[in-house]
Amino acid sequence: MEPIPEVREAEVRLAAVADETLDLVQHLEAVSALALTLLPSCVGVSLTVLVDGDPFTVTATPADLASLDAIQYLDGGPCLDAATAEEPIVVDDVLDEPRWQMYSQAAAALGVRSSMSLPIPATDDTPAAALNLYASDPHAFHGVQAQLAALFGVHVSQLVENADLSFMTREFARELPQRLADREKLDQAVDVLLSLRGGEADQARERIRYAASRAGISPSEVAMIILVVGT
Repeated sequence: MEPIPEVREAEVRLAAVADETLDLVQHLEAVSALALTLLPSCVGVSLTVLVDGDPFTVTATPADLASLDAIQYLDGGPCLDAATAEEPIVVDDVLDEPRWQMYSQAAAALGVRSSMSLPIPATDDTPAAALNLYASDPHAFHGVQAQLAALFGVHVSQLVENADLSFMTREFARELPQRLADREKLDQAVDVLLSLRGGEADQARERIRYAASRAGISPSEVAMIILVVGT
């Protein structure tokens, strides 16, 4: 089957992202942005990683979709099964899904009617994972499932490997939500600093890190002060 034009474009963009030097969260945010453009009814994306057998949501876009992952960690769901599966797990309509009742109810409450969870196999250096795509329409993945699975399955595996998840311990995974919050705060502080002093974003970010190292505090603490000054 010939890929739809949007998929061909996404393949090019994903290949470019894979060649860039980005941190783990930036990799996954780039993938999430592409998923949102490929499916009109796609309402979000998350990535579940198994660390020592325990599931953790590395990132979710938008952030409130992490609560849907939490329900699955509590009572089972496609993202958990997909992390150790060989094929994608698709829920065509959560209102007709008999396998995971709590997941179905939570998904419907959040406006999710269908989902597709793609397995990301474990390697010697990276744990097993699952990329979860959530859509607001039932049967949203009908007709494009194979193309999306091929696109994201291959490229997300590559992105995860390049991001080097070998450093992810259980302790790091538990701290990840705070790390993400700190990074968001830093990004906001960079915007404030640019509005006050001008310049480039990379330079502003480096100035914040420099100031933090000189003061013996974290960049997040410097970012908080900048946000106070800028408001």
